Amino acid sequence: MVDIERRQFVKLAGAGIGATALAGCTGNGNGDDYPPSSLNFVNAYSEGGGVDTNFRQIQEYFEDALDANLSIDYRDGAGTRTAVTTVVQDEEVLQIGGTLSPATPAAVAVDESEGTDPQFTLDDIQPLGTLSGEAAVIRVREDEDRFRTIEELVDYSVDNDITVGASGPTNRNVLSIIQLLEETEADMTIVPFDGGGPTETALLQEEIDVAARSVYNSAGIANDSHCLCIYQEENPEPDLTNDAPPINDELGTDIDYAPSNGTQFYYVSASAAEAHPDRYEYVQEAFETAHSNEDYRADLEEIGEEGKLIWNTPDETDEILESAYETYLDFAPLFDQYVQS
Repeated sequence: MVDIERRQFVKLAGAGIGATALAGCTGNGNGDDYPPSSLNFVNAYSEGGGVDTNFRQIQEYFEDALDANLSIDYRDGAGTRTAVTTVVQDEEVLQIGGTLSPATPAAVAVDESEGTDPQFTLDDIQPLGTLSGEAAVIRVREDEDRFRTIEELVDYSVDNDITVGASGPTNRNVLSIIQLLEETEADMTIVPFDGGGPTETALLQEEIDVAARSVYNSAGIANDSHCLCIYQEENPEPDLTNDAPPINDELGTDIDYAPSNGTQFYYVSASAAEAHPDRYEYVQEAFETAHSNEDYRADLEEIGEEGKLIWNTPDETDEILESAYETYLDFAPLFDQYVQS
């Protein structure tokens, strides 16, 4: 379990040095300069996916605030375990991770529920804060003529084979489909991919019938796909989702939206942050500065994506991760039941 109070070491150790840190002199006590000219950004998903797109949108402003370049290292696969394990092994605050909740806390919950020793725990992660949030959606190809509504998809799947792709075996997009299957008579085969990019490619190349995605993470295929529904009480982005209806309104179901709504967050190794609290505060404040940058927000507004920006402090992010972990302990058995191995 995450002890939220444990995070207070950062505030205590870093008190009064934030302004100095952001000026480029951290006073880390080791006599060395920080940051180096380049830091590593470890993306838990594949190139071209939503996490990659979101990072590239903020990268310029994050680098400016850090006064350092960010080299991208794609470590997709294993339900975000590969990337997170890479970051938590860092001892110098040289690796910054980008991943999603509930995917990462879900990986811990799934391992524990299966009796497998987790490769990491939430205590190994020190959040910097959240970048964005978005609701789950279900997309089909734009030229799909077998079903154009979620109700038609459910009815069609009862007597016909339907494959639905999602970006990982235990993530929230998979959960959104499991919730649909649990609440209706729908019958679909869930096929996990390593990231959103491969999932969308599979959809457009007709390797799968349906893609379980998210609003902004699937914006790149908005013109080539048709959105059947959104897992949210109201649709905040009608232009990106062809004004798709809330799934409960369309089907008369009572699906809980919260577990399938995602939050993208950045983090570093908790042990590295504890050993170098001044470095951690430097990176954390740089991330927060980039997130609030007016030019960055104007960039997103220009493409109609400013609604995805959601800021949570490190402590608030901890609470999000812990809540997701608890939720997935309850849902974990359903993944083995529904997901194709």
